[in-house]
Amino acid sequence: MLCDRFSRVISYLRLSVTDRCNFRCVYCMPAQGIEVAPKSQILSFEEIARVAKVGAGLGLRKIRLTGGEPTVRRDLPTLVAMLREVSGIEEIAMTTNAALLERLAAPLREAGLSRLNVSLDSLRRDRVNTIARREIFDDVLRGVEAARREGFGLKFNAVIMRGTNDDELCELAQFAHENGAPIRFIEWMPMGEARFDERNQTVFAGEMRESLARKFDLTPLSGAPSAPSKGYICRKSGAKIGFITTMSDHFCDSCNRMRLTAQGELRPCLHQNAHVDLRALLRGGASDDELRAAFFEAADLKWAGHRMNEVIPLYSSREMVAIGG
Repeated sequence: MLCDRFSRVISYLRLSVTDRCNFRCVYCMPAQGIEVAPKSQILSFEEIARVAKVGAGLGLRKIRLTGGEPTVRRDLPTLVAMLREVSGIEEIAMTTNAALLERLAAPLREAGLSRLNVSLDSLRRDRVNTIARREIFDDVLRGVEAARREGFGLKFNAVIMRGTNDDELCELAQFAHENGAPIRFIEWMPMGEARFDERNQTVFAGEMRESLARKFDLTPLSGAPSAPSKGYICRKSGAKIGFITTMSDHFCDSCNRMRLTAQGELRPCLHQNAHVDLRALLRGGASDDELRAAFFEAADLKWAGHRMNEVIPLYSSREMVAIGG
């Protein structure tokens, strides 16, 4: 069993398959993009599957594919099928912007992907294009419809930014409910270049709930202890709404996850400048025992909690797109 210094059991790996993205979302990366890694520095499918196999032997049970945008990785269904063959992995999910799902939903479902979290920050075409810095709204809607058609378990995620989309909470929640899915509203986080923005764009969950009260009669749901989202249900409609309160009320005490970047950095925390270099081990002929030791080394690096609220903030200087958020 893989535990950190604070007796938290690690059972969930967020696995970035690429640092490339077809969007340029304002909270995730600079307008000009980032310097992406050459193909030679990105883990191969075989290397990823080996890491997953070693991790599963230590108790990892859930894998979530992330990016960048994971669907831009060529032949992604092949990797999903390889991970499905790893004994001990119970669920393979993916976070996506949905723009390429019209073509990929069916092969990903056939390969064994079971759940999708779709990032959707607005329902207004001009705002979507402004936030993503791309004209992609119709592609996203077609991707959502393809995912529903293939029977994926769906969730929607929305990063709420003050003065940008904080007046759309009710509309977004209603859209998710009409699509048979919950939505999670995420507090904006000052990561990467965004940490230099003098505006405080964070809308706290308490403010969001007050805004939603215009239409939704919310009552708390009990959830899994390690879940990052604080869940609510509308007693009138049955709509399910969650809040990821990274800034106002972090959930680090129950964190059960690690992250593997596309370049093979095993990171104990999204917000922490620390990692163990698995790529060097994989390509240096490391044994499975040495890879297992690397997992424990990364677990020992894990902070008790993120430090973004400190007077002198300590958190990752990397753009989220390069980590796999």
